[in-house]
Amino acid sequence: MEKNGTVATVTLNRPDARNALNIPLLQQLAATLEEARAHRTDVLVLRAQGTAFCAGADIRADDGTAIGRPGLRRRLIEEVCVLIESFPASIAAVQGPAVGGGWALATAATVTLAAPEAAFRFPELRLGFLPPDATVRRLRDCVGPTLAFRLLAADERFSAGDLARLGLVEVVTAHDLDSRARHLADQFAAAPSDLLHHLRTALTTSTR
Repeated sequence: MEKNGTVATVTLNRPDARNALNIPLLQQLAATLEEARAHRTDVLVLRAQGTAFCAGADIRADDGTAIGRPGLRRRLIEEVCVLIESFPASIAAVQGPAVGGGWALATAATVTLAAPEAAFRFPELRLGFLPPDATVRRLRDCVGPTLAFRLLAADERFSAGDLARLGLVEVVTAHDLDSRARHLADQFAAAPSDLLHHLRTALTTSTR
């Protein structure tokens, strides 16, 4: 985690596995977000190393031969999504594919910035898992239940442009993605912390 005033930048750093969410990574991510909250963070920036933002849940066991612990993994993804939502403002900078749990993390952010190369997909239902409750609520609130159902259930690949047309992401060139995220974070952080938190709470409450 990098801290600059009240802005914290957290980077998914498992590029050799396309930042897939195994249980140790999720536990570390939850602990890092808790640490950021404890050190007066008003704005969270979530980004990733490598060509993929996050390939979703890593369903391999630690030895790579079997299915891992889906119940625990789903609970941890849900916990991380709720933690992201708990910050007064949060920005996801998506530079590549965001699949399943990876798209869930991006959806939990207040604002999602996406490079043109980014692609989004939820294969959970086909794999026998439900998407996180926080993700279902957020997409329902943003695009309505009918379109949210399609996004979550169809196992379709959506481009950054597709989601921009739905108002779910802002498309930014890959070269400018990090600088745009930093600039936007600084703009949010310039607002009084209590007012930023109140605004986020009011907007979230009004859509439920």
